[in-house]
Amino acid sequence: MSIYLPTLKQLQYLVALKEHGHFGKAAQASFVTQSTLSAGVRELETLLGLTLVERTRRVVRFTALGDRIVDKAHRILREAEELAEIARSAGKPLASDLRMSVIPTTCPFCCPNCCPACANNIPN
Repeated sequence: MSIYLPTLKQLQYLVALKEHGHFGKAAQASFVTQSTLSAGVRELETLLGLTLVERTRRVVRFTALGDRIVDKAHRILREAEELAEIARSAGKPLASDLRMSVIPTTCPFCCPNCCPACANNIPN
């Protein structure tokens, strides 16, 4: 059984539509045409087998399930951004946690001199 998952782009379109409440404004904010955004949202609905957005000539209204999926999409997009940031900062010096080990007999003498910010956090 093959399961098709939503793409990040489809989730971005859905979130933009929720934020702007209008297909044209959401498309402009996403730097795509209105038809591209509309097709992306429709593909997502088809993929999930659900109606997420009720469309009328004047109003874009999200269903209750659509609102729940938008909330989840926000979290997924945030996690994807964090993943990309981790990858970007991997090659930068001191971009990640610095771990240092010191034997207990020298710690009270070395740490206050080489790392004054740590001195307040060293238990006596």
